[in-house]
Amino acid sequence: MEEQVEWHREEFQGREAELSTVTELAKRVGVDPSTVSSWIRRHANFPDIVMTKRGAVTTKYYVTTEFDEYRRIQEEVARQARTKKSATPRSPATRAQERLQALNEQDEKLAAEEKELSDKLAAVLRRRHQLDEERGALRRHLAQEVAKMQDALGTEQP
Repeated sequence: MEEQVEWHREEFQGREAELSTVTELAKRVGVDPSTVSSWIRRHANFPDIVMTKRGAVTTKYYVTTEFDEYRRIQEEVARQARTKKSATPRSPATRAQERLQALNEQDEKLAAEEKELSDKLAAVLRRRHQLDEERGALRRHLAQEVAKMQDALGTEQP
């Protein structure tokens, strides 16, 4: 099976050395790859996927430095949480507010992705319209040429 590459962030094309797989990211921080996969699903601030390679298996790639910054922030949040836990427990309202903030961040991220995809779809539709117009013009031109040839030969059009 031929490997297919899909770029989600084209600015990293040609900069593949800056990218890491989930397995490589897990090794960087000494956890299991399933842990990194869990972070991807749970945390809105996890770095965006850069590239997907599809073949016998599907492999996703992320920017290594962005992952390092994500981990630094997560570790700082965890450290602060440990400090706060010993001081005062978080109220249900605080936890709800934090969850709401995380959901809002995730929604903003999805809205940006939606706009990007919408822009790409609009460009594809414009290009297809151009192709349809060009195809129609070529068909009309071909029909005219066939008619001229038939006139020259003295035959009727079918």
